[in-house]
Amino acid sequence: MRVVLAGGGSGGHVYPALAIIEALGRCQPDGVEVLYIGTQHGLEARVVPEHGITFAPIQARGILGKGLKQKAGAAILAVSGFFEALRLLRRFRCDVVIGTGGYVTGPVGLAAVALGVPLIIQEQNVWPGVTNRVLARFAKLIFSPYEQSRPYFPRGANLMVVANPVSAPMGESREQARMRLGLKLESKLLMVTGGSQGAWAINRWILSILPEMIQREDFGLLWATGPRYFERIQNEIGERKLYLDPRRIQVQAYFDEISRCYRASDLFLGRAGAMTITDCLAYGLPMVLVPSPNVAEDHQTRNAQALEEAGVALMVTESQLGEVGLPRVFRLLADEGARIPMHERAESLFDPGAADKMARMVALTYEAVRREKARGRR
Repeated sequence: MRVVLAGGGSGGHVYPALAIIEALGRCQPDGVEVLYIGTQHGLEARVVPEHGITFAPIQARGILGKGLKQKAGAAILAVSGFFEALRLLRRFRCDVVIGTGGYVTGPVGLAAVALGVPLIIQEQNVWPGVTNRVLARFAKLIFSPYEQSRPYFPRGANLMVVANPVSAPMGESREQARMRLGLKLESKLLMVTGGSQGAWAINRWILSILPEMIQREDFGLLWATGPRYFERIQNEIGERKLYLDPRRIQVQAYFDEISRCYRASDLFLGRAGAMTITDCLAYGLPMVLVPSPNVAEDHQTRNAQALEEAGVALMVTESQLGEVGLPRVFRLLADEGARIPMHERAESLFDPGAADKMARMVALTYEAVRREKARGRR
């Protein structure tokens, strides 16, 4: 089977695609040939080749939130990208196209439809991205991790609710993870990150409560500021003469061992991106989610609301951090009895076999289309 994957711009689109590719390799005894189509300036341009997967870039750019001139330029690029995708799909002679979102998926998905190649899309968020909403009407199959997404897709769409695909969590215990990170075993540990680039609103708030974290000897903190903010945070900590015991409080630009940090922690605080949430579910980690107000169509708020309704997270907006953040976070961090049911619900929502389920359905969809075409030729 020859498969084209398209998705990019952020890890939330790229890493699910990589998990699906890995699962396809496991479920196809005769092997699978893969071509990944993305853009030259997206995360995929670096990450995909590192995984030994053939990568081809096309031209594409987002349209939402742009001025008229920028939208016109993006539309012209989309047309160019469509013809580039047509050439790539014809040359590769693909059997199926899988789109995981991001603006690059649009021209590739439309090229698949134009060539009669079965299209499958995978959505990571409660509120589907505009590209996936447009392509859904042409898709043979749609994967979504949330039943709440169904009303946002066309009526009658073939939607299958499957958790977001991620790699299986690491097997070491919480105690082992803490020992390797040089942390006290008995601390109630809060993990904080604003994503790969960091989030100043979250950093500013953590900086404001840091003196109280230091005084609470039963609390610990793993804090990734993001590279762009790390030096500034370090300088402010130095100017305030705050002593951070590394056995209890560690501040980093980013988490080199993020899986180990998830495993070591008792509570997560950060953005409500789809894959961040999925990683927390994989480790059964209760969450305090602070949706980014700067993402397209405010999809992080919908993600956070769904997780709050499921009983695995608390949602706090950026504007609420200063008012209710401290008491809510400290109360939850201190109360193991409140965290245990959140932990159990989180574990129940994680599906370690999600990628394999998707791979099997991709293979079944391809076989069904192939049989249909064979009947049509008789």
